[in-house]
Amino acid sequence: MKKFALFTLTAVFLSLSVFAQKKDKPKSKAAPIDLNKYILVEGGTYSMGTDKMVETHEGPPHTVTVKGFYLAKTETTYEDYDKFCFETKYDTAGGAGWGRGKQPIVNVTWLEAVKYCNWLSAKEKLSKCYLINDTTKEVKYLDTAKGYRLPTEAEWEYAARGGNKSKNTLHAGGNDLSTVGWFAGNSGNRAMPVAQKAPNELGFYDMTGNVWEWCWDVYDWNYYKVSPAEDPKGPATGSYRVMRGGAFYNQPNYTHIVTRQNAGIGFKQNSVGFRVARTYYE
Repeated sequence: MKKFALFTLTAVFLSLSVFAQKKDKPKSKAAPIDLNKYILVEGGTYSMGTDKMVETHEGPPHTVTVKGFYLAKTETTYEDYDKFCFETKYDTAGGAGWGRGKQPIVNVTWLEAVKYCNWLSAKEKLSKCYLINDTTKEVKYLDTAKGYRLPTEAEWEYAARGGNKSKNTLHAGGNDLSTVGWFAGNSGNRAMPVAQKAPNELGFYDMTGNVWEWCWDVYDWNYYKVSPAEDPKGPATGSYRVMRGGAFYNQPNYTHIVTRQNAGIGFKQNSVGFRVARTYYE
C-alpha cells in the first residue's frame, strides 16, 4: 500500500512539473506567414551604396546593419491589389494596357501602397504598421506593429544584393542583365508578368528592372553621408519618397542594385509599383 502511494505521489509530481514547464515556456512572437510568397531575409551587415556612382546620391558607401525581415518574392501584382480594391471599395488602379493578373501593379501611389499594407495586416489579424491621416496625408510608422509594410531602403538593397549569400553582382541576381531583369534592351517598352527572369541568391524576382518599387524612406540626396549604421529608416521629414530597382524603360546603368529614384507620395506612373515586407519576430 505504501509503495502504491509513493508511486502515485511521484506521478502527480512529474505531471505538475511538466505542466509548469509548458506554462512557463515563452510563447513565440512570430505570426504565420505564407512562405510560398515571402522569404525570410536573415539580418546582417553590408556596405550600402557605391563609390562608382552613376549619380552622386548612390554614394558614399557606408556600413549598415539590418535586422531580419520578410520580403515578398515578387512585386505586388494586379491579382493581389484588385482584392484590396474589391474588399475596400477603393478605386482600382488603372492598367497600362498590358493586362492584369500576374502583371506587377503600376499607377499606384506611395500612399496607396501603405494603405494596401494596412489592409493586408487587418486581413490577417495583425496590428497595422501605419497610422494614416487621410486629411493631411501624413503617415506615421508604428514600429511595434506586427503587420505588413514597405521595406526600408536599406532592407531593399540588402535583399537585392542577396543578403548574407551575396555574390556582389552588379544587378540583383547576376551581372548579365538580360537574364535577371526587364530593361530598355529587352522589354519592348512595357512591364512584364512577375517572376519570368532568374531570381537572385535569396530567391527574389525582378529587383532589377520591370517596375520601380516604393520604399518607406523619405528621400534626401545627401542621406548616405549621415545615415545611422543600425537599421536606417531615412530622414525624419521630407516631401519625397525613395524608389528602387529601375524599370522596363531604363538603360543598364540605371538598373544597378544601388540605383535610387524618388517621387512625391501622390505620384503614379505605369512604371512604378511596390513589394511588401514584414518585420521578423522570433
